[in-house]
Amino acid sequence: MKALGRVIVPVFAVTLLNPSASQKIPFTKALLLVKNVVYFHLMAHYRYHTEATIEYMENYLEELHCQKDVFSRFRAGKCTKKVSKALKKQFNLDKQEERESDPAWNNLSAAAKCSRIDEDEAQIESETAQHLVHESAFNFVKMHLLNHFSDHIRRLCNLLNGSSELTEKSNDRS
Repeated sequence: MKALGRVIVPVFAVTLLNPSASQKIPFTKALLLVKNVVYFHLMAHYRYHTEATIEYMENYLEELHCQKDVFSRFRAGKCTKKVSKALKKQFNLDKQEERESDPAWNNLSAAAKCSRIDEDEAQIESETAQHLVHESAFNFVKMHLLNHFSDHIRRLCNLLNGSSELTEKSNDRS
């Protein structure tokens, strides 16, 4: 993880370099999330902790949770994706019906029609993305476990004192 930490943030920064105006906020959030995960992990592996280092870890975790919505749409379950896909299909049908029922639609030039269709598609994409984010959960065991690290450190001094690595290795041999 230390080697990954040295590489992932710079690689992510270069990958997300020069975003368009619409990508700027999500790219910044993604980079901050990765940075906070790496910093949290590196601090969690300190051999000795003070209240200040534990507070740093808690701040990194809090910042991580503030940025995690950027990945929420990728945490959608099968049911949520299915509903979102059906919602998108229904939105498309509704927009098409709305355009065709508009008396001015037939008088528009081909370019104006394409422009309106593009606007409708952008709106539909935005609404379905909002649905995915709203209905998705970022709650899974490994993310939730991080919330307990500071308490464990206060009780055990560092996380290495509570390692399960030895029992996991002995189970691998059998």
